[in-house]
Amino acid sequence: MVKKFVPIYSYANIGVSRRADGNTGENWGDHVSPRVKNVIVRFLGIVLGATVLGAALGAGVAALRPESYTSTTTVMVTPTKSLPSTQTETVSQYILSNMPTYNNLAMTSSVLQEAADHGKGTDEISKDLTVEVPTGSSLIKLAYTDADKERSAAIADDLAAGLRDSIRQFSPQSDGAPQVDVSIVQKGSSATTSDKPSVSQWALIGGTLGAVLGLAAAQAATRRRAAPRHHTSSATAGQNDALWS
Repeated sequence: MVKKFVPIYSYANIGVSRRADGNTGENWGDHVSPRVKNVIVRFLGIVLGATVLGAALGAGVAALRPESYTSTTTVMVTPTKSLPSTQTETVSQYILSNMPTYNNLAMTSSVLQEAADHGKGTDEISKDLTVEVPTGSSLIKLAYTDADKERSAAIADDLAAGLRDSIRQFSPQSDGAPQVDVSIVQKGSSATTSDKPSVSQWALIGGTLGAVLGLAAAQAATRRRAAPRHHTSSATAGQNDALWS
C-alpha cells in the first residue's frame, strides 16, 4: 500500500484555528503573564502620575506668581551742537571712551536718589534696575522692574533724568557750557512690558521634569520588586539541588 505524503508544515497547523482573514486569533496579550502585565501597568502609572503632577505644579507656580512690569528708558549722549567742527570728533571719541563710566554712574546714589520719591529706597531700586550700553553706541538703556505698572515707568523716567544731570555735571566744558549733550530719547511709559509668566509654558516644563523623575522612580520601583523574587528563586533552586544530591 502506498502511503500518502503529508507535508510537515501541515502538522504545525493542527489544533490552531484560523479566522477568515488568516490570523490565528491569538493576541500579544495572550502570551504575557499577569505578573508582567501588572509590572507594565504600575510602571506606566508612576510615569503618568508624575507627569500630571509636575504639570499641575508648574501651572500652579505660574498662576500664583505676581505680574511684574519692566519699563525701559533710553538716554543718548552726543557732542553739543554748538561745538566747532574741529572739536566734534574729539568729543565724540571722549563720549565713546567714557560709556562704561556712564554705565556705572547710573548705579550711584546720586542718580538713584532722584527716583526715591515713590515709596522705595535706593537699595530696593538698585536691585530691580538693569543698565545696558549697546556695544559701540552712545546709548544707555535703563530697565526698571516693579509690581506696579505706573510706578515702574515713573521710577525709570526719574532715573533717566538723574543720569542725564550727572553726566552733564561731570562732562568737560567750553566757555562755561558743557561739551556733551544728554537727551532722553525714550521714556519708560512708552516702553513698558508685562513679565507675567506663561501658564502653559510652565506646565510644559513641570510636566517634562515630572516625566523624567517619574521614569527614574518607576525604574527604581521595578528593580526593588524584582530583587526579592530573584533571591527566592535562587534559594529554591539551591534547595532542589541539595535534595537531588
